[in-house]
Amino acid sequence: MKKSAYLLLTVFLLALPLIAQANEIILANLSDKFGQISHRDLESHQEFVFSGEFADIEHALTLANSNDMYVQFASVSAREDGKAAILIRVSPARNDASRHFTTFSNILRPGMFSWKSGNIPENMAVLTTVETSFNNSISLQGLTLKSSLIFSHLFPLIERTGELKDPFFSRGSYSDTKAGRIMDFTVICQW
Repeated sequence: MKKSAYLLLTVFLLALPLIAQANEIILANLSDKFGQISHRDLESHQEFVFSGEFADIEHALTLANSNDMYVQFASVSAREDGKAAILIRVSPARNDASRHFTTFSNILRPGMFSWKSGNIPENMAVLTTVETSFNNSISLQGLTLKSSLIFSHLFPLIERTGELKDPFFSRGSYSDTKAGRIMDFTVICQW
């Protein structure tokens, strides 16, 4: 048992410089395209946070999914200036997340969903964040003034994508604001 533990530790220690080099390459590639990148070394993942255009998200995922590092998680939120706040986590654990990159990008393209920008409209459920671990589901988070709009406005938009299916209202909580009572919600979809 001790021998296998030492072997595993040795393999891990030998792999650390390769992981560090891969992260530097990913960081440099993302910086070339997106400018300033915040990077954190987490226990089992590397996290990159930056902003960019919604149309460039597939390119960002492809850049991060390189050099024997694989995208494990992505979160995209709308900023007030119309750009996307992007968080990507990668690790050396192999996966097939890249098969969802185009679908993820298509869902985020302008006009597919209404994103929060300024005040929340009275006739819409607007998105604030879309995130996934690139398994079989994707989470849509947003805000609405009327909970019924999740079903009458957002669900038809989800069906219209042709990419998402089986929307499930997962969570909703109300808060009182100057604009009125607002619901913060999460809808989980399959893809």
